[in-house]
Amino acid sequence: MFLGTPYLFFGGKGGVGKTTCACSTALALLDAAKPGDRILLFSTDPAHSLSDSLDVAVGNQVRRVAEKKGAVVEAWEMDAPAALEAFKARHRSILAEIANRGTMLDDADINDLLNLSLPGMDEVMALFELSEFDRAGRYTRVVVDTAPSGHTSRLLELPDVFELWIAALDRMSEKHRYMVSQIARLPMRNDPVETFLTDMTGRVKRVRRILFASEQSSFLLVTIPEAMAVEETTRYLALLQSRRVPVTHVITNRVESVHNKCEYCAARVAAQRPHLDRIGEAFGALAQIHVPVLSGEVRGMESLRDYSGLLWTPSGRARVPLPVVKKVSGTTDTGFGAILQPRRVMIIGGKGGVGKTTTAAALAVQLAERHPDRRFLVFSTDPAHSLSDSFNEPIGEFKAGVSGFPNLDAIEINATARFDELKNRYRKWIEEIYTSLTGGANWEVQFDREAMQELISLAPPGIDEIAALSAVSNFLEKDSYASVVLDTAPTGHLLRFLELPNIALEWVRTFLRLLLKYRELVTSSEVAHELITLSRNIKRVIAILTNPKDCEFLAVAIPERMSLLETARLVEGIEKLHVDFGQVIINNAIPESAANNCAFCASRRASQQKHVEAFRKKFAASARLWIAPQRPAEVRGHAMLKHYFMSWNELAAARRKAVRSEG
Repeated sequence: MFLGTPYLFFGGKGGVGKTTCACSTALALLDAAKPGDRILLFSTDPAHSLSDSLDVAVGNQVRRVAEKKGAVVEAWEMDAPAALEAFKARHRSILAEIANRGTMLDDADINDLLNLSLPGMDEVMALFELSEFDRAGRYTRVVVDTAPSGHTSRLLELPDVFELWIAALDRMSEKHRYMVSQIARLPMRNDPVETFLTDMTGRVKRVRRILFASEQSSFLLVTIPEAMAVEETTRYLALLQSRRVPVTHVITNRVESVHNKCEYCAARVAAQRPHLDRIGEAFGALAQIHVPVLSGEVRGMESLRDYSGLLWTPSGRARVPLPVVKKVSGTTDTGFGAILQPRRVMIIGGKGGVGKTTTAAALAVQLAERHPDRRFLVFSTDPAHSLSDSFNEPIGEFKAGVSGFPNLDAIEINATARFDELKNRYRKWIEEIYTSLTGGANWEVQFDREAMQELISLAPPGIDEIAALSAVSNFLEKDSYASVVLDTAPTGHLLRFLELPNIALEWVRTFLRLLLKYRELVTSSEVAHELITLSRNIKRVIAILTNPKDCEFLAVAIPERMSLLETARLVEGIEKLHVDFGQVIINNAIPESAANNCAFCASRRASQQKHVEAFRKKFAASARLWIAPQRPAEVRGHAMLKHYFMSWNELAAARRKAVRSEG
């Protein structure tokens, strides 16, 4: 095994095969291990897939999943919210003591603030755990299955956030040090607060070494030869390199080849050819691995070991031919266009890489075409935006008249910039509050002011999603659009986004309580007015999301077991949040016409049909199910989006069940 670094990170766009690569690599490392070696397979994705890929229940525990000749592989799907609660419980008294020393807040205020949830802390807790593994030295190798690129990029910001956070806590503690040394005239001794800050500093150093030291880590990009995936992977590589992350490999999954002179296979090869050329050029400095598309799903120990041979054994890796072929016509599958009545919010979600953005774009185009007298907005809440790639035109912060429709607008929100604006306003308010308290003259309150100013700037990566929520709220409040189609982040982060209204409402209530408590000290009503307005907007969003007449969730999946399992978990989470769920779109089904003329395509279709039937059994009683055939070429631009949408076929049995249940 030529990858000699202790840490191996697998990253890329959702749905390209990161988990499969990570799991198969862990097993390959086991085959090459010495007796006594311990390998950890660790997931930082909120929507964990290790259990699904290994076909072993892992969960929030370190569980042994494989062993060979005295070496072992252990896996862990960390429950980040539980880890955060444990962290707060373990360090609550220390954090409260620091806040008590450095601010004017009393114990009740501090306790309220510590109880607030923090979006983005799943990434924080993941790095905390990795730093603890590093300190303990328990594992010979650590294989990390990361969240999709948009959220993993935030992981790279966390060492800087840690350092600033520690500096803010240290600033709070500085007042105590000053009072002890200057007023009490006592020598400074290490106390629990100082010990905690020293420990946090050590964690930051270990995290930096894990992420950025080339002798410690290798980052392996995973992609597929499709335009949207290659575009996102190119942007991701640029970000990683700007952060000096040691990227070593690019793995290109699902490379097609021609079987039995099949025209459908040939069309797929022709469609992939320019993207493979682009990968070769854009990632030429990295080691490149091509893995062929397989006839069945890679799941379970045996198939993962077979896959690891394709991935890491050059002699076992299929040489993928790239013939020059003529373009052929698309499949002959036809269907009836889905006539979906627009609701105020239509949420498109699912596992990464199943076609959420394509579905959202196609739905928005169809709504705009069928309802020319009404306006529609398609809105991306995914940090790794792909709407521009799907529409094949630049979108950015706002684009009117998308795809030539004057009644269709689109947004790829820069949530970070919007949240920075909000933080700047709060900094101004804090300055006014402390000035009204002291006239700017008291040294003790000056410590308070500096500490509070720094804390406001230290919102963890991920909290900017509140800015996206606020933007959605504004559009809904103004009734600017008949329907807002949300193209969301993959499963785990989608659920976090949908939980935000309740989290944000609790934030607002907490800060309003503080303002009311200190109303005699706060002369400006500007902050209170904005918080009250924000509270009203959040309540409106909650009312819309939980009203089935106003909001519907459409799940997007592919005909594979792992996608079925994740979709089931996603729907369960959606229903717990009281969001109406009514439709499932199963993408990338091999067309019957291709299966009739090619044994390889027939094998793939047969494997898929078992999973389609499982989807039917799971969801037919509660939702309408649609099957969308895989197109010979990638779906981009107005014409192809429309053709893709019109190719959907409703599963007849599912429709009958739905009708019966409605009756």
